[in-house]
Amino acid sequence: MGTTYNTSRIPLSGKAANSLPDERLLRTALGIVILLAVALGGRLLYVQIFNRAYYLRVDRAIHRPGPPAQSQAGAILDRRGRVLADSVMTASLRVNPRLLRDYEDTQSVAAYLADKLEVAPAEILEKLNRDSDFAYLQRRVPLSIARQIMAQHYRGISRDLEYKRVYPAGAVGCHLVGYCGSDHRPWAGIEYRYRFVLEGLPGLPQRNIDAWGRTIVGQENDGGLPPVPGKDVVLTVDLELQRVVDDALDRCWKYNKPTEATAVVMNPNTGAILALASRPNYDPNKIASAATGVEKVASSSKRLRNFCVNREYEPGSTFKVLLEAAALELGVVKPTDRFYCAGVTMLGGRPLHCWGRWGHRGHGHGSLDLSGVIAKSCNIGAAQIAVKIGPERFYKFLQDCGIGEPTAIGLPAEAAGRLQSPQTMRIRDVANMGFGQNVSVTDINLLAAISAVVNGGVLMQSHVVERVINPDGSVYQQVNPYPIRRVCSEVTSEKVRWLLGNAVEHGTGNRARISGVAVGGKTGTAQIWDPKQKKWLNEYLVSFLLVAPVDRQPEFVILVTARNPKIGQHGADVAAPVAQRIALYMLKQQGLVSQAAAVD
Repeated sequence: MGTTYNTSRIPLSGKAANSLPDERLLRTALGIVILLAVALGGRLLYVQIFNRAYYLRVDRAIHRPGPPAQSQAGAILDRRGRVLADSVMTASLRVNPRLLRDYEDTQSVAAYLADKLEVAPAEILEKLNRDSDFAYLQRRVPLSIARQIMAQHYRGISRDLEYKRVYPAGAVGCHLVGYCGSDHRPWAGIEYRYRFVLEGLPGLPQRNIDAWGRTIVGQENDGGLPPVPGKDVVLTVDLELQRVVDDALDRCWKYNKPTEATAVVMNPNTGAILALASRPNYDPNKIASAATGVEKVASSSKRLRNFCVNREYEPGSTFKVLLEAAALELGVVKPTDRFYCAGVTMLGGRPLHCWGRWGHRGHGHGSLDLSGVIAKSCNIGAAQIAVKIGPERFYKFLQDCGIGEPTAIGLPAEAAGRLQSPQTMRIRDVANMGFGQNVSVTDINLLAAISAVVNGGVLMQSHVVERVINPDGSVYQQVNPYPIRRVCSEVTSEKVRWLLGNAVEHGTGNRARISGVAVGGKTGTAQIWDPKQKKWLNEYLVSFLLVAPVDRQPEFVILVTARNPKIGQHGADVAAPVAQRIALYMLKQQGLVSQAAAVD
C-alpha cells in the first residue's frame, strides 16, 4: 500500500508566500479610489449647485444670442393671401440683479429702462433689487427698443431672441383666427385647432465650443440644428368681407344692445365659411402682449367664446325652412294645401299659441297655403305640417341634414346640438319641432343644413381652411369641397328657394329686400329655455336667414342672431338689417347690383 500525506497543514515556502496580495496594499488602493470618488463628487456638487450661476454666465458669454431655437410659427392668411396672424422676431431682456448691482447705479438704470419699456420705475427697480442671478425685465420687446438698451452696455443685462404673435387685422375675425398667449402658446380658434401644422420644430443650439471658445476636437460638425418654421394656413374667409361683417354686427351691437350676437356667411355650394363674427369680441394683440394675470382674467371672459360654433339654442322660425323642405320632399303636403290658424289650438292636451298678436283666439292668420305659412311665419300652420310628417320621417330628414351632430368644421369646442329620438317624441314634441322648439342647433349646424336644401339638395362638408402651404411655398394640403349626402331633390330645393323669396317679397322678411335681386329670407324669434332652471326665461334670441339670389343657384347664405336686444323685438327689425347690409356688399362685389343700388 502507498503512503498518503495530509498537505493541508504544511506551510508554503518563502517564494510562494510572497506571491499573495498584501492586505494592506489592497486597503490603500481602495482608500485612494474612495477619496477620488469623493473629490469628483464634491467637484460636481460645487459646479452644478454652489457655483451654478457662474457657469451659466460663462455659457451665455460663449454662446451669444443668435437665431432662436424657437421655431417661427406659420402665418394665418385669408383666401387672397392677406395676413391675419403672423410671428415677428422680438427680444426678451433678462438681468442678473447681483451682477448689475456690483457695477451699475440701479436707480439710473431703472429710470432709463422704465422710460424705454414704458413701465413704472418701481417695477423695474424691484427686479433689479432681487437677491437672485436671474429675472426677466420684459418679454418680447421690439428689436429696435432692445438694441437701444443693449447699446448702453449695462453689466448683467442680456437678451434672448423670441417670436411674438401679431394680428394685423386686430379684432376683425378674432373668434375665427383665435389667439396666442403671452407665452406664444395657442389657446383658441384656428391658432389652437391647427397648431400641429402652424408650429414648426424647435432647433438645437450649438454646443461644440469649450470655455475658451475653441471647437471641441471630434465635434467640429456639431453645429446644432436650425429650427424648422411652421406651415401657413390659408382660410376660406375674405378679409374685406370679414371687415364688412364685423362692421355690420358692431352697428347692431351698439344700437340694438343685445347681450350676444353672431353673423356667419357661407357658400352653400362648397360649404366654405366666407366670414364669421361673434359678439362680444376682443383684440388678440392685447392678449398676446398681456401679463399672465391679465391673461387668466381674459381667458375666463365671455368675450373669448365663439358663439357661432359652441352655443346651442332653439332656433325658432328659421327652422321652418327645414320643415317645409321635409314636407315637400316626402310628399306630405302640396303647395296648394291649406292650413287654418285660429290663433290658439289644443294639441297634446294643452293650448298651442301662434306668435305675437296672432296668438290669441280669433286673431290668428286664418287659412294659409304652404307659402303663406312660411311668409307669415305661422306657428300653428307649421305644427300641423310637422304632425303630418310624423316623428320618424321628420327625424330622419333632419338627421340627414346634419341636425343634432357637429359639422366638424375645424374650429375648437364645436357643440353638437340636440335632436330628440322619435321613440320618445309625443305629438306635442313633434309639433314644437315644426317651428324650431324642442330642437337645438348651432349657427354653423343650422346654416349647413339650410344650405343643403337651397343649393340643389346636397349637404356639403363645412370648412374654414382652404389649404396649407409649406415654408417653401408649395402646397402641403388642399381642402376641396366635399359632398356628404343628398338630402332632397333639385325640384324640392327650387321650391324652397321660391318660398324664401316669397317670404321677403310678401312676408316677415321684407326688411331684407334689395332692388334688382331676388333675395330670400326667413325671420326667427325664439324664447330661451334655461335647462338648469328648467323654465322659460323672459329673454329671446332673434335671428334672420338670408339667401341670395334665389331665382338661380344661390351664391351665399347669411345667418344673423342677436340675444335679448334692448331695442327691437324681432328678427325682422334687429337681425334682418345686418344681413341685408352684408348681402348688399357681396352683391355689389359680384356685379349683381350697382354701387348706388337703392335698398327698399
